[in-house]
Amino acid sequence: MKENLGAIAALTERIGAITEELKAFARKGRTAPEPVELRDVIDGAVVLLKSRFAGQLQALVIRLPPPGLRVLGNRVRLEQILINLFQNALEALEGRADAKVEISAVATDDAVEVIVADNGPGIPAEILASLFTPFNTSKEKGLGLGLVISKDIVADYGGRIEVSSTDAGTSFIVHLVRAKP
Repeated sequence: MKENLGAIAALTERIGAITEELKAFARKGRTAPEPVELRDVIDGAVVLLKSRFAGQLQALVIRLPPPGLRVLGNRVRLEQILINLFQNALEALEGRADAKVEISAVATDDAVEVIVADNGPGIPAEILASLFTPFNTSKEKGLGLGLVISKDIVADYGGRIEVSSTDAGTSFIVHLVRAKP
């Protein structure tokens, strides 16, 4: 019993150390925020998903924001967030004939909300409660780090991520700071 507790404690410490290393790795690309065209970020994320989801991209219903709508961030890091959200949504919809992922943006004077909403089965309550916790995943091959890293990236640029989910689908709202013209 004592040996098992010691092994569990050692593994817990190791997991904590790995998590910190992964977070540090994710932040290595940190750069000062700069104005980034939101359309370019969305287009870039879709292009990078083409090879993996070639037969499923018709499920994406993208309402591109108007030209010139810019947010503060780094294009590559913002693409990473959207790739993760699009990929999660498409994976949740695999095998559904009515699969749909709607992507849109709503802008105010100071902020931009990027909404990624799917019509999948939703996220189970036990997963949803700790969705942004490292290593929390419902995927057989998932690491449970994509949303954690995404949340950290958004926070680096003064934003946040919200999620709501029912058995009729899941919606992520990424709140970003709007770049001043």
